[in-house]
Amino acid sequence: MPELIRLQTPDFEFSVWANDISARAKVYQATVAERASLTLEYAERDAALRFAPEIKIVDIAVIDEQNNSFELDNSHTQTVLAASVTAPEKCSTFTLNTPLFFENTQYQFEWVFFHAVSDAYLVHRSQSVSEAFRFAKQRGPIPARLTGTINTGNDVGWMRLPLSFEAEGKTHTQHIAFEVLPTKMALHHDLPAMYQAIDAVYPLWRFSLVEKTEQDAAASKQRGHFPLMWLANFAALRERFEQGLKLICAAPHSRLQPTISNVKAAKLKGRLPYRLAEQVKRDFANGQYDKRYRVEKKQLSVDTPENRFIKMAVTQCKRQLAKFEATLRASNQAPERQRLSNFFLNELHSWQLPIQKVLNLSFLKEVSAYGGLSHESLVLQQKTGYSAVYRVWQELRFYLDVFGNQSSISMKSVAEIYEVWCFLCLKQILEQDLGFELVSNSIATLSQNEFFEYQLKDGFAGAFQFKRDDGVTARLAHEPKFTNKGLSIRSYLVNQEPDIVLEVTLPKTDGSDEEQQFIWLFDAKYRIKTNKNRFDNSEENISQTDYVPDDAINQMHRYRDALIRLSVPDNKTQKSNDYTAAKLQKKSRPVFGAFALYPGFFDQVNDTNPYADAIEEVSIGAFALLPSQTENSYCGHKWLLDFLQAQIGTAPSSKTAQHDETIYPIAGMAERLYMQEAARIPYYGMRQVLYPDLTMTVALGGQRGRDNSYFNAFEQGTAQWYHLPQKTFLAKFKQHIAEEICYLALASTSDIQRATKQIDKLWPVKRVSVLPRYAISEEQAGKKSGADDLYYLFELGKPLTLQSPVTHVPHRPIRNSMKLTTLTRIENVKQFYEVEKVYEEAMV
Repeated sequence: MPELIRLQTPDFEFSVWANDISARAKVYQATVAERASLTLEYAERDAALRFAPEIKIVDIAVIDEQNNSFELDNSHTQTVLAASVTAPEKCSTFTLNTPLFFENTQYQFEWVFFHAVSDAYLVHRSQSVSEAFRFAKQRGPIPARLTGTINTGNDVGWMRLPLSFEAEGKTHTQHIAFEVLPTKMALHHDLPAMYQAIDAVYPLWRFSLVEKTEQDAAASKQRGHFPLMWLANFAALRERFEQGLKLICAAPHSRLQPTISNVKAAKLKGRLPYRLAEQVKRDFANGQYDKRYRVEKKQLSVDTPENRFIKMAVTQCKRQLAKFEATLRASNQAPERQRLSNFFLNELHSWQLPIQKVLNLSFLKEVSAYGGLSHESLVLQQKTGYSAVYRVWQELRFYLDVFGNQSSISMKSVAEIYEVWCFLCLKQILEQDLGFELVSNSIATLSQNEFFEYQLKDGFAGAFQFKRDDGVTARLAHEPKFTNKGLSIRSYLVNQEPDIVLEVTLPKTDGSDEEQQFIWLFDAKYRIKTNKNRFDNSEENISQTDYVPDDAINQMHRYRDALIRLSVPDNKTQKSNDYTAAKLQKKSRPVFGAFALYPGFFDQVNDTNPYADAIEEVSIGAFALLPSQTENSYCGHKWLLDFLQAQIGTAPSSKTAQHDETIYPIAGMAERLYMQEAARIPYYGMRQVLYPDLTMTVALGGQRGRDNSYFNAFEQGTAQWYHLPQKTFLAKFKQHIAEEICYLALASTSDIQRATKQIDKLWPVKRVSVLPRYAISEEQAGKKSGADDLYYLFELGKPLTLQSPVTHVPHRPIRNSMKLTTLTRIENVKQFYEVEKVYEEAMV
């Protein structure tokens, strides 16, 4: 495990080790270079170490990109690695020219102390981080040391290591912070874009109480009372708040205020007002010696509006912190939920002590309840101490609108952020690109857990509901659970919980008895494939192309195979709802595609999705998904948008429809989906058809050169074969239609009008073969030919006779007589133009 950093101060030596990070560094640098090539204004921030308080660097060593180390001492203050080093003076930031800390990497940290240290520990808020470090006391010549290991996982942002050590009876603290960078996305561009999209729909969901890392929280612009944000902001403002209170306690504001008292004449002192003296004389003359007189004096008092405000602010802060501590201690008691370290809980308690001390002061006991300010107070705005507390209170009160980068707060892991962002990206595509309108919002399903964090209500209960002008409805759900108790869709063995489910329902059309539903599954995977397996193409360079890991693709196959749709149960079946009843229902596979979403980086305008062929063939694959950089040169979700447009189309009345060619009528949308290659893959030995009575109308060939017995067989209903040039068929229909034709409506010469033909029989198709023309016998074709052109040869069964023939069938050229229809659609028409066509999507 090579050493990455060795930093020496007068008190300790700080070292960082990790396994070879060169691969992650190359991926990160490639990501940054690609962003910069497509977005001219993009620039990644410098990597740095931060120290609080300032630290005196005596010596430092940092590896370079080739794993070579360079030393810094008092005589060497700059190397290619250090952009700003001021050794041996104190500094708060050490800038590196190469990043060293990445996600999903294990790092080992060690502090070796130069003096006698009785104890050392990390006072991190996270219990898992604090418990990862072990202190070893000094043994002979071996100095005391603190050692620990942290795996950064999917936590990105600033990781702080708050060291506390006890030496010579004193406790010393030194915080060292570094930024953990993602390798699959640009931390300072992609992640803020995801935050913005999430905040617009789920305000404050992304914030977490305790994680390994923290990030600046100033990007949020949401209003409302959110305890975690209040706590994070109070932690940043606490010192200013307490310092202001100390100044107020030392010199509380007071002012002359009138006091009125009623006293006897014997207690009147000083020079009396003329009117009061005359009144006393008259009362004495009348013998009234015990009468009391109203006396008004002015004296200094601390019961001012400003002090009432201070008392209110201090009381509310104390109450809020006490509530935090009590709730978090109760939530952290269960062993399986112990996320918070004792250092953090004790820190919350210590914050309350100086505030309680202020509340116990005698001068505040004389202050009455706060009733608001009738006008602006110059004391609160300008006087020392009061102005500091007033400003801090305003920031705490409106923390989501006015705080700056001084506040930091933990975020949920980037994997969770990416998953929810993908979910909302699909919502945006449905609304902005496919013409859907949101009719049911799931924002109200957010709720706080015991750690004051917002959680989504997953499943179809918290789904977004959409509707389009053409009657198509959609439902977008986050992490619905499919179990073996499901009424409509069931997973018989193991519960399945895909990240995102898109369910599209088509309205009833003419000839359909029920609505048709189609489901696509998506799973957000914040991972990139890094290692080849033995089945991969040896010539493929996965280091230059972003692929999703193999297990993610395997999971998509699992989802599609595990979910089974049950037919709508009747009343009897619905009441029983047991395994026996389920066996009586018809089963089908509802998932039309399952796709992984991953943070691959491509120029999606000019590049091709590496999973495009698999998606077309089996409807399993992946889509790269990242926030868009610019509208012109790069679109982070173009491939996914193109796929959904091809599947669902765009409403004719939507704004995007004017420039969109993928506008499909509702009647043909289901056909288009069913005719896709992936939807037509049957079990071996079986056929899969959309129309069980699909019928093709076509005219018989010309009589020239053919034996009359060939035509007599069709007239008498004894014909067994019909042949058609493959090029003629493919000029009209797609190739797979030949396997789905169940009946041939063959038009023969009309007795009424010789220029056209008529259909009076429907011939069941037993089998269809593709043969060269010379392989078709004279009996089968009516004449012999030595041509090698390919023909479809249909084997026919006993015909069905129409009650009323279909007349006026054109036959020159023969393509004019070719239509796809069904038995029910042809049996009630009299002329060919009335025959309703189906399978429009199968037309060439």
